Amino acid sequence: MKHYNSIPRVQDDGTLMGEEIWAFNKLDGQNFCVKYSPKRNEFGPFGSRKRLVDEGDEQFGDTVKYFKNSGIPNELIRLVKENSGKNQLFTGVQEITFFFEWYGENSFAGFHQEGDEMHLALIDVDIKKKGYIEPKPFYEIFGNNDIIETPELIYRGKLNNTFIESIRNNNWTQDGCEYPTVKEGVVCRRSTIMKGQRMPKVKFKTNWWINELYKTYDEETCKELE
Repeated sequence: MKHYNSIPRVQDDGTLMGEEIWAFNKLDGQNFCVKYSPKRNEFGPFGSRKRLVDEGDEQFGDTVKYFKNSGIPNELIRLVKENSGKNQLFTGVQEITFFFEWYGENSFAGFHQEGDEMHLALIDVDIKKKGYIEPKPFYEIFGNNDIIETPELIYRGKLNNTFIESIRNNNWTQDGCEYPTVKEGVVCRRSTIMKGQRMPKVKFKTNWWINELYKTYDEETCKELE
């Protein structure tokens, strides 16, 4: 089963600087994925970023149950069928992996607060032998859906230092901040993918989130997470 690739920080990978990108709100939670076979019309197996999980899993058992008991599976099936006509995105596709973020309002650095209402947001879609879909079809097919939650689209345009600094300096706790929903940061994807290329992505985080991180964890842990 395909697991989600780690996203490089913009300060470590300048590949997308000056490129046309779509920037989505980076939700603070845990990665969860599920494979779907259109031919068999079946979901499974399920996975985290590094391993397979099921309903009995101590860490992700509730996530699997949430997915199965929600309206998400039927809505995914509907959207895949709706976009499987001649020359459409899912035409003839044998396997799709849907990637989600499992998070609550008070989740921080991937850890959740007991009693929080949890959410499952679709963050990426991978088609076997084709790779991750581009941000435009992702947004057009799955965005603004009453059943499937997706991260908010924050910005479209060239990735430049002005936008990077506007995110880094964003403090969602202050009235009048530019991006009131952005707590952790953003994930940027190139608008288009060249044939045979993986979807280029970079992330960068707010100074508020990094400062909170260093208040909570030791320096070694912080350097891994920031």
